[in-house]
Amino acid sequence: MGDSVWIWPSADMDFWKINNEETSVIIKWSRNCFEDYKALSYHFYECGYKTFADVIESGHDNVKSDMWFLTGIFLLRHSLELGLKSLLCRVLPRKRDIQDSFEDCCHDVSMLLKKYIDTGRESFLTNEETEWLTTYLDSLEEVDKKSDMFRFPFEDDFLSKYRDKFLDNVDVANNLLQAFALVKKCIEKGIVFEEDEFDHNLKPEFFVFASHGFGNCYLWQRISDEGFHVKVTGYTEVIDYIYKNHQISNKVKLYPLIFMFRNTIELCLKRLFYSRVEDGVPLKVFNSKRKSHYIKKDLWKNVKSVIVKYANDSGEDLAIVDIVEKLLDEINSLDKNGDNFRYPTSYSLEYRIDNKKMDLSNVYVYLKAIINFLEGCDSMLDAIADYESEMKAEYESEMMANMDWY
Repeated sequence: MGDSVWIWPSADMDFWKINNEETSVIIKWSRNCFEDYKALSYHFYECGYKTFADVIESGHDNVKSDMWFLTGIFLLRHSLELGLKSLLCRVLPRKRDIQDSFEDCCHDVSMLLKKYIDTGRESFLTNEETEWLTTYLDSLEEVDKKSDMFRFPFEDDFLSKYRDKFLDNVDVANNLLQAFALVKKCIEKGIVFEEDEFDHNLKPEFFVFASHGFGNCYLWQRISDEGFHVKVTGYTEVIDYIYKNHQISNKVKLYPLIFMFRNTIELCLKRLFYSRVEDGVPLKVFNSKRKSHYIKKDLWKNVKSVIVKYANDSGEDLAIVDIVEKLLDEINSLDKNGDNFRYPTSYSLEYRIDNKKMDLSNVYVYLKAIINFLEGCDSMLDAIADYESEMKAEYESEMMANMDWY
């Protein structure tokens, strides 16, 4: 991915710094919840669509088919959630009703659609389209009820059903795109664009399996790192692809990129946390924090001491650890729960970030530097662990040889 690998944290980094007016974006919401949720839905959709297109056009590229594709699924799934929430903003009469619906449904796209239909205020889909979308979203919820299956390592229940199976990338993508097209038809009050025409031949199934792995997504997870490698690689490479894709405007890519960055930082910290379980971090502590989104309080707090210990032993400059902590402090204060760049508002419909100017190129460097540092730590600690394991094996071998002599 070129020069981005060499981006490294420095003391003068500032998330809000404007270095380049050409890559700067002004965040300005309309304060009409329907319009704002609709806009962000379309932004996530465009990034997800471009990701899917690149994966499928690449043919037999295992990294893209197995890793990028999972990131693309999340982007499209989230565009569905945002689009359905935009519809509830339009049809529900009171702010309190919208707030209650958001809290009740959370990420459940099947429930969101049902609430929209049950209002009886709009009807832009045919009976066949309504039945297709309802069945499809039920199928999606069976796999990804909490909208985290394609953000974090697969859970045991998921692996017990799907490990070593192949997703048919073309069919899975086409079904997701059709689901979004139907939600979009509702958003646009019945207007259908040519590329969004309903395909009667598509079956309303979220997961469609293939008999081979050529150009398809292999559902696997390495035991050694709890599946973090798949997700970290997928997200970091899709981030670079979207950032460098000039067909997507800076305004469109801003929120999806920052959300993916925030998610990847969380993944990197959790991978460091997990990999140190046998080296001073109790498994009980890791399991209690593994689903936490608090990058500072729950994650950095539990890996910092290990990084400092090995850096001290290796004679490394500890100043870099303090710099990274400062950068993480700023991210933590900006987006403590990891959802400020996932939605325009909170569940209570309060706008968190508005009337702000961001330089996307500066934000990219800032967040990329944190990820590069955390990935560097992971590599360093893995190398040390391998060395210590070799030393232990040699010591035990020598002890056995001495015992044989006696």
